[in-house]
Amino acid sequence: MKTIKTLLPLAALALSSFATAASPSNSVVVRYGDLNLNSQAGIARLHKRISSAAESVCDPLETRIIGLQGAYKECVNSAVANGVAAVDNANLTQFHASKGRYSVVASIR
Repeated sequence: MKTIKTLLPLAALALSSFATAASPSNSVVVRYGDLNLNSQAGIARLHKRISSAAESVCDPLETRIIGLQGAYKECVNSAVANGVAAVDNANLTQFHASKGRYSVVASIR
């Protein structure tokens, strides 16, 4: 079964006063063996799973304090980028780079 591990970036921890609430060892396993990564739906679903995992891992940094919201957003963005890179799939990379405005073209291996 295919899986990736989305890690909480150390850089995001340094940006927040909530750094003690989160640990660099926080991670979530994202399974995607059930998805067809040659289809738009499969790519979109995997990206959503990675994004949800990133939000979960970065949750200790979330706050309603406007000055600290940037740390949470940076953490999520970095964790999603790391997760996408870990999958190493051209369709997913393109989907992420285009922020979801990407059509999957046939991929033959």
